[in-house]
Amino acid sequence: MQSCRGGRVGAVKKKEVLGVFAVFGIGALEFLITFQLYRGVRSGSVLSVRHAAAQPMLFLLQCLRECLLPAALLLLFAVLLKKDFSSALYFRLRGKWQRTAAAILAAAILGFTLYGLAAKPNKASILVSLLYYLVVIAFSEEFVIRDACTYFLRDSSWPLRYLLPNGIFALLHLFLFAEWGEIGAEVLIRFFTTGTFFGYLSMGCLFQLFKEKSGSLWLPVLLHGLMDYSVILKY
Repeated sequence: MQSCRGGRVGAVKKKEVLGVFAVFGIGALEFLITFQLYRGVRSGSVLSVRHAAAQPMLFLLQCLRECLLPAALLLLFAVLLKKDFSSALYFRLRGKWQRTAAAILAAAILGFTLYGLAAKPNKASILVSLLYYLVVIAFSEEFVIRDACTYFLRDSSWPLRYLLPNGIFALLHLFLFAEWGEIGAEVLIRFFTTGTFFGYLSMGCLFQLFKEKSGSLWLPVLLHGLMDYSVILKY
């Protein structure tokens, strides 16, 4: 009996170790993609979202590059999970309060869009920003960090399942914190000592909790998209 129990514990530990390696691998790829974007911003070869409408094909290629990892993971899970794909990855939206929350968030995004189209001179940038912040940023980050990564850690304890993926999420925002400028020791120290890293870590954990409690990835995607998309108010 004890040997069977020990075998089960060993199998769980092995799955947990493999899950951690998978998450670190995903994190390394995300960091590499973000670093390439950082280099492009520094060299001036990357278009800002606000001015993307001037060169749509170039911006589309940028977006495709940023979406390669999420697309690859989507395909991988679709092949591996098959019928369990939507339920295992929280792709469903069920329950009255969940649908109400989704409707409110979607209405807020629509409100920002209508305001932008009415009040801002560059109408095309509003629509490009809607696509970019809702799909390329919000969906991609929520799916990769708080869906794919947490799936690999589904048999792990909650501190590991929350802190490891969202720690990666927080680190990826180092480039944004540096305003895409040079990253030296001073920037690194401020990133960790001013509460910025822990702020992103906490926000990521809250998004993940929102996903798990609601049973749907779409609610944190909409909330994340709304928060990022609000930048159009500064256009």
